[in-house]
Amino acid sequence: KEFCNIINGEVTRLARFVDDLLSISSMEVGTLTADLRPVDLERLFEEATAKVRPVMQRKDIAFSVNLPPKLPAAQIDKDKMAAVLVNLLGNAAKYTPENGRVELHASCEDNVLRIAVKDSGPGIAPEELPLVFDKFFRSADPRVQAEVGTGLGLSLAREVVRMHNGDIFAESEVGVGSTFTVTLPLE
Repeated sequence: KEFCNIINGEVTRLARFVDDLLSISSMEVGTLTADLRPVDLERLFEEATAKVRPVMQRKDIAFSVNLPPKLPAAQIDKDKMAAVLVNLLGNAAKYTPENGRVELHASCEDNVLRIAVKDSGPGIAPEELPLVFDKFFRSADPRVQAEVGTGLGLSLAREVVRMHNGDIFAESEVGVGSTFTVTLPLE
């Protein structure tokens, strides 16, 4: 049974990798489009956080969500933006050590939605920070190399955010943690 669970996990990981490759290929040739519809942002955040909460609980990570009292609806592709959120939160959970912390913040100002995921992970070296959104990039840090990953998630996230005329960037300090921020126009 344990062997079957391992095989199942690897098949799932491989299927996700193939899906990511196909999505990136579609974006590069311009055949992937965004299905823009009004989306309840509070519900989007609830669904995304529900997917990563079990990992955070297993690692005893303090997880906080800070949203404004009233978030407007946004014209976005719900599935693609949910994947971005799950990727950012999943990375934060993956690289944050046990008993660390992860924070999700959202705010709306001047018709711009700002989403920030902050963690207390190992941080990213200054020379690697400009590369984190490149396809297949994986940090040389042994703590990062110890985790399973393809180096495609952040590249996909950047492309999805760009499809929404938004921006994504990272700030980090080695030994302190990282913050990944997405900005999306709401008009």
